[in-house]
Amino acid sequence: MNNQNSQGGFSFIELLIAMTVTIVIAGIASTLVAQSFRMRAREDARSDAIADAQRALNIVSREIANSGFGLIDNGLVPGDTGPVSIRFRANLNAYTRDSDGDPVAGAGEVTDRDEDIKYSMYDDDVANRHYLVRYDVTLGGREGTTVLANRLDSFDLQYFDSTGTELDVTNFPENSRLAWKVRITVGVVLPAQGQPGSDGYQPESTINLVSDVVLRNTSQITF
Repeated sequence: MNNQNSQGGFSFIELLIAMTVTIVIAGIASTLVAQSFRMRAREDARSDAIADAQRALNIVSREIANSGFGLIDNGLVPGDTGPVSIRFRANLNAYTRDSDGDPVAGAGEVTDRDEDIKYSMYDDDVANRHYLVRYDVTLGGREGTTVLANRLDSFDLQYFDSTGTELDVTNFPENSRLAWKVRITVGVVLPAQGQPGSDGYQPESTINLVSDVVLRNTSQITF
């Protein structure tokens, strides 16, 4: 009586084929995962940049809207106001009274914190970073300087009179006194992801947020 022990298994060729298929599948999976991570990173960067830009735009819009409050003009300062920077003044406590009904100290002048403000972009070309800077002229120096946003790539301003005509405040600084509305545009550039022609490539794109602000000048005082 013959006893035969037969043991089945993979041949070398079958093992080689199985390993090749596994490597191919693993490669495809890793590529898809990498693309997913790149897309997620870009979306996270997009969300963070938009949130930072929106927060800055809200603050700038709110403060510029007070320009001219308590004054006899719109509060814009000619020469310091242009397409990439704006300086504005407001007498925020002009109508504030103490318990006796008398004007508080400094009510008749623009001398207090937050009453004389300048916004402008600071470009760090070495680090390729751009900062929106708020400068409180009354405080001056480092105490008055605040970085409002560090993810903005552009800060643009347009000025319009009461008829909707755009004003040239660069060549004619005195036109800033005629401004009735300011259009603020902040831009964020999202860098390209990947290489052109590759899977998951996303080209560079720019996101712009816009806010139109009517100034508190004498033509439309509502307080």
